Amino acid sequence: MSAKNTALLRRSARLSSQPTTSSSADKKPVPEMETMVSDAGLKIKQGEMGVNDAEELISSLEAKISKAEEGQYVRLVPDSQIFRAKINTFVNITETLKKLHGWLSPRQYESLKTQPCIQQFMHLDTLSWSGQVFHNIVMRLSTHSAMGDALWFELGEDLVRLSINEFCLITGLNCVGSTHLPVVESRLMSRYFSNVRGVTREDLELQMSNSKFDNDDDAVKLSLLYIVFCIPLSNASSIKIDPKYFALADNLDAFNEFPWGVLSWEATRTAICSTVENRIFSKRRSKKNIDKSRYSVAGFPQALLVWAYETSPVIASKFTTNYEHALPRMMSWTTADNVRFDDVLAAFAMVDESKVF
Repeated sequence: MSAKNTALLRRSARLSSQPTTSSSADKKPVPEMETMVSDAGLKIKQGEMGVNDAEELISSLEAKISKAEEGQYVRLVPDSQIFRAKINTFVNITETLKKLHGWLSPRQYESLKTQPCIQQFMHLDTLSWSGQVFHNIVMRLSTHSAMGDALWFELGEDLVRLSINEFCLITGLNCVGSTHLPVVESRLMSRYFSNVRGVTREDLELQMSNSKFDNDDDAVKLSLLYIVFCIPLSNASSIKIDPKYFALADNLDAFNEFPWGVLSWEATRTAICSTVENRIFSKRRSKKNIDKSRYSVAGFPQALLVWAYETSPVIASKFTTNYEHALPRMMSWTTADNVRFDDVLAAFAMVDESKVF
């Protein structure tokens, strides 16, 4: 490793050792900054960045942390670096419900619709995905010293927050309680996946499509797992599902009372932060194909869309077609299809001239 890279690595290490926290008594960390510093050090160590790029990145991070420690917020991606992209979501509510309707008997499907933890998703057919709106919001992610676990965005001249509290009101998911589960044997795993090592959503879908259930209860329990990992905890179908959730599904009452909202918020928040982090580290590499960028978002990113509509009247007026007061709040919105990047960018420029709530 060159002397210059060694010096940069030392600067990165010093940043990692700094308590990127607020000056208040509670000393809340700034997770995004800590992750970026850690990733920067790793990329320098592994030689994934050139010396000039590494020096610019470390200098930028030093400035951001300095501002954060002074209580100022930092816009992580400036307007000049916002890029076009195609953004996909792993959530497809209409397709998920269509499949379940085909796999289950009428009695089983009606029983599924009454399960409290997923009831709201069984009727969520008006909230379309708008990757361009989502993308333009996350490009305005900001950080400051008092943010804790919330996400802060610069909309116009205002700094606005999305926290687990808003996420709970939007989704109707239980966002209170411990997500710790004991490691116990699962009857569902033993009965339906005895020959599978590491059950994925794909495996679960294959089993469900065979419609071979011992009884109606098992059909509902497996369907609950399928919905949870297709919608609030969405991810690629090849990702393995932790066996402890199958054990939890053995007990319907416990499954319905579990704080799925905590896990969904963490997954969504992580996906949003990762989007911005990846942009910062790849901005030079992507210049040649700036219009060919694409990424997929795990968790339940639709919640960020609803939050944006409720926060900015301009965004709501441009990209929603109807509003009717309902609870949870994601049920209130009917959204527009085929939204274009240029239209969204122009709408966000108009936010500068209006107020957000």
